[in-house]
Amino acid sequence: MMFLESPWPALLLGIAAEAILLVILVRSGRGVLLWAIGGVALLTALAVVVEQLIPTHRKQVTATLQGAAAALEANDLERLLETISPAAADTRAAARWALDTALFVQLQIRNLEIAINSTTSPPTARTTFTAVATGRDRRGEIEGVFSRPVRMEVDLRRESGRWLITAHRFLDEEMQKAFPR
Repeated sequence: MMFLESPWPALLLGIAAEAILLVILVRSGRGVLLWAIGGVALLTALAVVVEQLIPTHRKQVTATLQGAAAALEANDLERLLETISPAAADTRAAARWALDTALFVQLQIRNLEIAINSTTSPPTARTTFTAVATGRDRRGEIEGVFSRPVRMEVDLRRESGRWLITAHRFLDEEMQKAFPR
């Protein structure tokens, strides 16, 4: 499964195999090894392409969170609500409240950790990350541009063939008090 989550395992194995074959080629002088070197390069490239094409749960969860961040950056409530499950009333209300109170300029997701639970039906995921929000206060209570890192936990569930946000929690005590539930 690790070969489907990142291109690095395939690349590192391919580089190691190529290095070994090149050492053998230099020591033995057998030109037939050039075919093996070409084959390893082709297999490595194929493995990287396959990794990019296969949508794993982890990649889909990441895409959902990035889609939510992009919707916040665009201050687009409808697009943001598309990433949140209709059953997640508290999270949908928090999204509306956030876009009513802040004009987001940028939102970055850092230190993303994803735990997929494939044994549930439908599959679920719990993510933790730091969201760094930059924007302006629409109500005028904070002057100028604000930028604040916020540690969050977001739950998702696979619904209708895609991952949707089902709940969110702020892990910073100050943010828990600031945002209504």
